[in-house]
Amino acid sequence: MISLKAVNHFHIHPMFWFLIGVGVLTGSLIQLLIIFSIVLFHELGHYGMARYFNWRIRSVMIWPFGGVLETDEYHTRPIKEEVLVILAGPFQHIWIWLFILFAESTELLSTGVIELLTLYNLLIFCFNILPIWPLDGGKLVFLFLSVYLPFVKAQATFLTLSIVSLFVAFGAALMFFPFSMSTILLACFLMWENRIEWKQKRYAFLRYLMKRQQESQEHVKKIRAIHVGEDMPIMDIFRQFKRGTHHQICVTLHNQKRALIDEGECLYYFFTLKQTRAKAKEMVEWFAT
Repeated sequence: MISLKAVNHFHIHPMFWFLIGVGVLTGSLIQLLIIFSIVLFHELGHYGMARYFNWRIRSVMIWPFGGVLETDEYHTRPIKEEVLVILAGPFQHIWIWLFILFAESTELLSTGVIELLTLYNLLIFCFNILPIWPLDGGKLVFLFLSVYLPFVKAQATFLTLSIVSLFVAFGAALMFFPFSMSTILLACFLMWENRIEWKQKRYAFLRYLMKRQQESQEHVKKIRAIHVGEDMPIMDIFRQFKRGTHHQICVTLHNQKRALIDEGECLYYFFTLKQTRAKAKEMVEWFAT
């Protein structure tokens, strides 16, 4: 049984209501209702898996050809857990395809509806695995990059790839498919989302660091040494942090002596003591006293 709290998590983006209005005026309401049903079922996959892992969920926003699971759990949970939550959405399209086969064999639905279900199920699946933020394919690419690259570098690399992929996909859509107002609106919406994410990438990085300080890192098994000079600013040290890794900062002083600082101490010095412009040497001296 679906709880009232679960229902309250789901919201529909204003753009979808706009397209519903267009559908009523143009006679394409059935197509839009089919799209809405597929998108909702897709997002229920993400939502159900996130609830299974006891994620804190703010909301689920439904918009044309996709949705967004709003949560603060990304970047703090085990990587396998995040992968399962991301893949749970695309996996729903398999169940939809099996339902289509059942409905076709039993003549439960008309041929026209079956054809629309088949087409939109495939289109929405393919659309959501594109390497574009905030689609599922984009989240998987970013997750992969953040394992092998420092978070900041993975962030910049991915957003650049996302914007390039968006232009390529939009150009291909205009080249191979008829002009569509829905395609234009969708491309503008995704570009806006990428623009916002690019402008807020510094704040996203700070949230990532704050989560590293607040949340338990028991699931982290890798330990990595970061070698820095005594004059390196604390933010430059943080820019070398990777997902799924606990860091030990090895500071080389001018007298050639070395000091070891744990990443937890660095985060404490930055967030709790509010020494946001500190350098490595200052941390060494503070923790030595």
